[in-house]
Amino acid sequence: MELAHNPLPRKAYTDIAWFHHEQEQLMKSAWVFAGVEGDFAAPGDYRAVPSGAFTLIVLRDTDGDLKAFHNVCRHRGAQLLEGQGNAGAVLVCPYHRWTYDLNGALRGAPNQVSCFPSLDRERLGLKPAAVGRFQNLVFVNPDPAASFDTWIGPIKDCAWPHDPAWPHLQENAPLTYDMKCDWKVFAENAIDGYHLAYLHENTLGGPVPNENVWERHGDHMVWYALDEPGAHQSMTAKTERDYSMAGATMIPGADQTGYGGVYYLFPTTFVTCNPYSFSVASLAAQGPGHTHLVVRLWGLEQQERFSPEHVHGYDSETGMITSDKWTVPATQAGDFQTEDVWICERIQRGLNSPAFELGPLAQGPGAEDPIRWFHDIMQARLGHDHFSRKHDHAPDSLLVARSDG
Repeated sequence: MELAHNPLPRKAYTDIAWFHHEQEQLMKSAWVFAGVEGDFAAPGDYRAVPSGAFTLIVLRDTDGDLKAFHNVCRHRGAQLLEGQGNAGAVLVCPYHRWTYDLNGALRGAPNQVSCFPSLDRERLGLKPAAVGRFQNLVFVNPDPAASFDTWIGPIKDCAWPHDPAWPHLQENAPLTYDMKCDWKVFAENAIDGYHLAYLHENTLGGPVPNENVWERHGDHMVWYALDEPGAHQSMTAKTERDYSMAGATMIPGADQTGYGGVYYLFPTTFVTCNPYSFSVASLAAQGPGHTHLVVRLWGLEQQERFSPEHVHGYDSETGMITSDKWTVPATQAGDFQTEDVWICERIQRGLNSPAFELGPLAQGPGAEDPIRWFHDIMQARLGHDHFSRKHDHAPDSLLVARSDG
């Protein structure tokens, strides 16, 4: 059976010009994870959020509303804020102390009468961005006219897991992985059901392609385990046994069935959940072949094994997790995330070779169909003209072999 497929060319993962085009064209209207409602509890609470070529701010204003702006001073372009915290009642540029209120309006500039006698403050407020909320998760978009309802709509009616705002949930320290792979390599691996029983044989232990499924909802996707009879499950039978044997306690209210185990919110957000935990992972491209993965994890209690310093590959100097600091082979670390980073970096090294040519993708929504969907979505976002059909990939129509394990 032949399935039409126009894959991403090799240069999509390796070329600096492609990277810059992608970071502007794709991310100029992309919704990215900015935090949870609790991050913005008080007026002035903010988070600075990178989004491709853009740098954004999400904050709580004095009226209690969430607002989003481009993190760029209207004078000379200095970034106003870094990281997260509370900015107080105003935002002050560290360069020349231009000052903005929490609604983005320019309140004043030093020496305004003598240096800027005709300064039009109304015209020089911070450029707005868009902000949206779903299930206590906060998202931001560089385009102030972007419709959050249109983006989240396809997944809005899906069964949803527990809520990070539940008072009995505690957040662990965030983990940042510094990965030597393109963000799309990691995204494709994350939505690939074909590898679960093979790369993760000793950690996740499967499932094989016909025992898991990705369901597409617009540009988004939801993963379910099918290896137990009955409703779709958020985790495999093996994972459930592992939690049970470890004496883990279920999150109250999270034991219902029908919600997914992974929600991929295009382009860069992954929500992973089961009755014992809830996490949100964000991909931030640093360059072609270089990505930061930031993971926030909630559970009934803070767990020492999820503290950054206890994660395999932790670098105390940078505070990140990197393969440069691995002390045992990745396949012996007993951690599926380490295995994923390991294979993604190996894929990237293969992509860097001029000999690379994409082979056939395994057919099925529990195999590699989601990668085909991802390529279609990327093409729609970047435009057909940006995809080369002549270079560095297999023919447009690929014969796809089914594998059930």
